[in-house]
Amino acid sequence: MALLREERHMTPEVIAVYQNLLPSMLSMKESTRACNALALFQVMANNPETRRELIQAKIPCYFYPFLKPSGNDKPLEYLRLTSLAVLGSLAKFDDPNGPMILHFFMKTEVVPLCLTCMDLCDELSRKVATLIVMKILMQVEGLTYCCATAERFYSIVQVLYRVVEKLSEKPCLLHLKFVTQCYLSLSEVLRFIGPCDAFRNQVPRQLFDNTFRDIIRDDHETSWMLQVLYFNIYERLNFNIANLDTIVRKAKKKK
Repeated sequence: MALLREERHMTPEVIAVYQNLLPSMLSMKESTRACNALALFQVMANNPETRRELIQAKIPCYFYPFLKPSGNDKPLEYLRLTSLAVLGSLAKFDDPNGPMILHFFMKTEVVPLCLTCMDLCDELSRKVATLIVMKILMQVEGLTYCCATAERFYSIVQVLYRVVEKLSEKPCLLHLKFVTQCYLSLSEVLRFIGPCDAFRNQVPRQLFDNTFRDIIRDDHETSWMLQVLYFNIYERLNFNIANLDTIVRKAKKKK
């Protein structure tokens, strides 16, 4: 009930800027007012007692228009980043409300919206959007959703490819870690479908050459993740063939 009372005051502040989105005619003053309301929603998203109510009232749907491509001016980018921050605060899938929130994200097409931000927005928005997609992919149900169709699967890997290309020009360790984990989660699918040249071709060579050597030199976690990713993509087939040969040889000896 407390949330509903607050929502009556904050939601109109968010909705009021819709009319200035297409084309983007948003002033910094209007953006700030809406961002202040979004910041309060983020506080609620971080509170275990109110995050469930946010989802039940479908409040995040009011933020989705800010994630669609309608301009890259600063007032809109601030709105976009703050909206993503609210979604990022909700994307805590290991708490009791996690399954419900994950289901809501999948049902309301959060992944395509985040992919658009990863592809077209400023650096900070790209990073937060990648974090959200990463968290979804790390859940079995989220990974299943993202791999349910070839179109959905490859739309993700193609955006990730372009993100890596941008990171090659302006490296960021944290963002690289998010991207690597996304690829690592997607590569787990190869356990079930076998080697896939189409997927392999969508993994940038920059992840495995010396492009990011300097920024991962002292980060053992990211280095390890990249090694596992390389194995999943390139070595698992050879590993499986070697194991098969061993099994065949043992079977012949028993005869």
